[in-house]
Amino acid sequence: MFALFGLSACGDQAEHRSGSSSGPTPRTAEVVKPPVSVPATRSAPATTAPPELHFNRSMVRSNEVNKENKGGQANVELVAGSNDLKTLERVGRECVEVFLREQKAAFCKVFGNEADYKARDPRKAGDSNCWAWYVGVPLAGGEAMATEGGEVGYVAERCPGKLYR
Repeated sequence: MFALFGLSACGDQAEHRSGSSSGPTPRTAEVVKPPVSVPATRSAPATTAPPELHFNRSMVRSNEVNKENKGGQANVELVAGSNDLKTLERVGRECVEVFLREQKAAFCKVFGNEADYKARDPRKAGDSNCWAWYVGVPLAGGEAMATEGGEVGYVAERCPGKLYR
């Protein structure tokens, strides 16, 4: 004849009481001691995303207004201080929105950094080829048009910032 015995690893107190009137069987707890010297661990500082960059007037490096007899057109150059093309485009669009409150037309040329801005041709004899975005609304109105610098003349070898590519 076979007898089956059930063993419990959990040591249920109720099992020990059933069949015995003397009370629960004492159990010894296993004590685990930590090592004598535990090196202090520093948790890495919480990484937070930088705040989203938006246009502000401190970014403006030049602002020429012309065509005043037609309502005015702002021609703005600004340095956003970012290397993210989507961010730079958004800053350019926000710049246009701000200057359209003052003029009938507005164009904002967005540079990612000071080095690229300084590499432009200040005499306006040639195009400033180190800008990331050229965004604007003409005197005729309509939606803002945006042109990425890489499409029309951004040449990484000639631009000191080299952020965009």
